[in-house]
Amino acid sequence: MTSESTTNPVIARGQLRGASFGYVVLSFRKWWRDSVVGTVDQAEVIEKRREDCAMSARYMFMTAMSAGIAILGLLLSSPAVVIGAMLLSPLMGPIIGLGFALAIGDYGWLRQSAKSLAYGTLIAVALCALIVVMSPIQTVTAEIAARTRPNLFDLLVAVFSALAGAYAMIRGREGTIVGVAIATALMPPLAVIGFGLATWNWTVFSGALMLYITNLLAIALIAALMARLYGFRTSLSERQTQFQNIVIVVAFIALAVPLGISLRQIGWEAGASRQLQGEVMDVFDGQARLSQFDINFDAEPIEVSATVGTPELRGDA
Repeated sequence: MTSESTTNPVIARGQLRGASFGYVVLSFRKWWRDSVVGTVDQAEVIEKRREDCAMSARYMFMTAMSAGIAILGLLLSSPAVVIGAMLLSPLMGPIIGLGFALAIGDYGWLRQSAKSLAYGTLIAVALCALIVVMSPIQTVTAEIAARTRPNLFDLLVAVFSALAGAYAMIRGREGTIVGVAIATALMPPLAVIGFGLATWNWTVFSGALMLYITNLLAIALIAALMARLYGFRTSLSERQTQFQNIVIVVAFIALAVPLGISLRQIGWEAGASRQLQGEVMDVFDGQARLSQFDINFDAEPIEVSATVGTPELRGDA
């Protein structure tokens, strides 16, 4: 009596693909561990990041000067001046320090970074508010208004800035450009917070504060994630690191949902504005020009105010 065994070719191919995929994953992990993580001098990186988090006279002075230039650029609605403020801002150090301290579980370093950031924030806001109070110009310019309605795109700006900054610091390639990337997401909102405080404009103040907090959390969390990716987990257990991963994911979801809703609202308002402008201009001939167009979306129904220049007076328009 003989027995014959057969193998399902479909199962065999599936097992082969599974084995191949597993081999690729293991090979990638080995390459990452040896060729990427293994080439990073963690002790040197941590030492440099600690130095950047120290609260010094230079840090406080440069933060104040950066804030002063930023608020002047916003009042003048000059992007070039605002960029100049970003070149001076030293806020990158303590914020990236927050992420690295969180990644390795060094809560003394975490407190020091938070302290430096808090003092820098207070000085920047206070100086900006003082400049606005003394300024004859207290108009909400386009540059200021752009920082009062945070949305999902603002979160992405902070994420990409943090990815660039953390990578450059880990690989030892930090410089002015990286500092500008981080300052892009932080110094202008801080200046707008000072403007809102000085003019008692709650809409401006709360919107800029929301943007600043969003960017701050995003940059710190991305820095922690990048540090973890590069093997910075000195005093954390595996259970602690998994808990960190969960917290970071939940935090990003919590930030992304309201900002996504805000972006959707902004998109709807932009579409509605184009449609309403078209409706207004349809009343006139092709020689008419729209010089001013204001929409109050908070009114019920929506209120539209338009100024149209025409060759002839249209009293019944």
